[in-house]
Order: sequence, then C-alpha cells, then structure tokens
Amino acid sequence: MSGYFQDPVWSQLVLQACHTEPVVRHAVNALGALHEERYLRGEASGSGVEASLVKTDFPTRQYAKALSGLQKLLSSGKPPVNVVLLTALMCVHFESLQEHFMPALTHAENAMRLLDPAQAPRTETVDPSLIRAFVRIDLQGAFFIGIRLPSLSFITSAIDNELPASFTDLTQARNFVTTWSCRLFSFLRLTADKHKFVSPGFVALEALAKAQEYEQTFITIERLLFAFMQKPNVRLTFREHHGLAMLRALAIENRVIAAGCLYTEASFYDRFMPEMEQMLAICRFVLEAEDATNRLLSVSLDEGMLRPLWFVVTHCRDSRVRRGALALLQQLSDSHDVWHVEAMTKAAEICIKIEESGCDNDSPRCDDIPEWRRVHSSGFDAWILAAPTRSKVTAKLRMRPNGMDGEWVDIDEGFEW
Repeated sequence: MSGYFQDPVWSQLVLQACHTEPVVRHAVNALGALHEERYLRGEASGSGVEASLVKTDFPTRQYAKALSGLQKLLSSGKPPVNVVLLTALMCVHFESLQEHFMPALTHAENAMRLLDPAQAPRTETVDPSLIRAFVRIDLQGAFFIGIRLPSLSFITSAIDNELPASFTDLTQARNFVTTWSCRLFSFLRLTADKHKFVSPGFVALEALAKAQEYEQTFITIERLLFAFMQKPNVRLTFREHHGLAMLRALAIENRVIAAGCLYTEASFYDRFMPEMEQMLAICRFVLEAEDATNRLLSVSLDEGMLRPLWFVVTHCRDSRVRRGALALLQQLSDSHDVWHVEAMTKAAEICIKIEESGCDNDSPRCDDIPEWRRVHSSGFDAWILAAPTRSKVTAKLRMRPNGMDGEWVDIDEGFEW
C-alpha cells in the first residue's frame, strides 16, 4: 500500500489503530479483502476460471460498517480527528481500488475540510504523515480532473518553503516534490490556464516571474534528487530506487509544465526534446525492472509513471519518442484490468492519430506537425462515472485549426476497447 516509499501511515498508524479503533478495523478489513479479491480475480482469469466466481459481499459489508462508524464519530461532539482522517483515507483507497474516483474524491474533500482550522477548529494535533497523505491525494485529484483546484493550498503554502542544500532521505525528497507540485497546480488553475485557454497574451509580469520561479525550483529539485541518488552512503531498496527515479521524472515534467504554462502555442514544447527523452528513459527503466503485480495500486495512487508517460505522449511531437511512451502506457494497461489506464491509452492513441494524419513521413518529427494540427489539451469524460460503460467513454480534445488567432475547436471522439 505504501507504493515506492516507506510511510508511517501504512507501517505504523493503521496497524496500531486496528487494535484500538473498530471503525479503522472495519475499513482495513474491507480494503484488504477487496485487494485480495481483485488479485484472485486476476489469477483466475489467467488460469481460465470465470473471474466473477471469485467475488463475495464481505468487502462491501465491512465497508458499510466502516462508513456507519465514521458517521457516528462525525456526529459526536468532538470526533477524534486522527481516527476520522485515517478511516477516510481507507475509504479513499477502497473506492479508488474499484476505480470509483468521484466517491473517493468526495471522501478526500470531506476529510480535507477537517484539516482547515478555519472550517473545523480542533484541539487535537493531526499526525503529519496523515496530512502528507492527503496532500498527495489532493495533488492526484488536481492532475486527473483538469479544472480542479487543489484544496490544501493553505497547507502547502506554509511548508517546505526553503529548499535544502541536499536531501537527507527519500521521505524529505518526496515531500518537497509533492508540496511544490501542489503549488504549481494551484498556479495553473488560478492563473496560467486562463492565459493558455481563455485569454492568450497580455501576461502580467508577475505571472511570468512566478512561472519562471516554479521552473527554476523544479530544476533545483531535480538536481538535488540526482545528487541524492549519487550519494555513496545512501542505502535504498529496489522499490525505493524506483520511487526516487519516478520523483525525478515528475520533477522534470513539472519543470516543463512550468516553462510552458503561460504560452498557448503547442510548438513551445518542441524545445524540450531532451527532457521528453529523459522522462521516457526513466519510465522504461522502472517498468522493465519492477514486478508487474506491484502496480495494482501504485499506477494511479502513488507517484507512478502514468503522469509523465501521458505528458510525453500528448506534448512531444517526435513520433519515435511519443510512440515509445505510448508502448509503455499499453504495458501498464495490460498488466491489470484497469479501465482508467486503458481509457488514457486510447485517448493518447486518438491524439497521435489526429496530429500525425496527413504527414508524408511515417515517423514524423516535431517540424512535420504544424501548429494548426496540434492538440492543445486532451483527456476523457469518464472520471465521474462509478463504472463506465466502455462504449460510452469519449476522448475530449481541444485544437486551434484556424491558427492562433482563430477560435478553439473541441473534438469529441468515442472509443471502446
């Protein structure tokens, strides 16, 4: 559950609370049973056994008891905040493991209100590792739902302000990447997206300076991560080495996002070919080195490779590089029956098809795809559905086929797999 990293939420808090808090015990029972059931369904499918036979109502019954207990805690006069947050975190993971992302985000939003002293005054001190866990979930919600503003800006604006001269451990490195990523996405949603998609041009000097600050910060963070990786006295497990590599990929991606966030021209990203290739190389190294069964949760709930691979496919116009990233996305979607990864892969394929259609070269480079044929934003519409019907998933693309002075054109293309 802790993915690439050591995390006291999973190695300590949950285990302790299971012995003393019935509501946490029910939530953990539900999550553990669902995880086992899903794993067994995968094993059954591989053995030719009908996967639907490997299913019971035990996870759902335990989950219902956890929700009932959580409601009782919240209706009490002074609910124990740490227990409530820990239970809510279990609920987020339970829903996410089923790919029910809107209920998961609802649990997260309700829990994050308890972290805001202005909305929910409290006397109990919240465990810092729980705060960090919800900051990471907040960031995931802002990335996957493109109009969502991070809810915990009041926290991330007050922590990790000064970058250290060097990272002392992997947890510190992870925290800085997450905090500054949340700050960047807050800037994107509040300021940059308006210049990029609503009113291009006329960018205030303050916005330009802020974007450059974020770009420089992530350059520094990536340098610190690389230096940490080279330390002779650092002892990391294989999984932690992979986690460090993914932090580097995310730092590089964020650096490119910050550099181009105020510019409408999609061709702006052509200058970052070395960074695109580096992200691809990191993801390929991790994907080829780790056990596919460990990706059951980390593919979307951890600092995994879904984000950088999606970014390379949709922002790099060199066919060799972007199709290499697409091949890795396809490997991710093949490892488990995960609909949102499959949907992202199909949407990425549509993006490539639109941009490369009509090119004389079978393997076009950046210069072969004119600005007017480029997709400026891409995604799909199924995040709000609890169990999307595959035939109803629609890729949502935005282009400017009449040039930068023309209007936006939205393209919807349904797909199935």
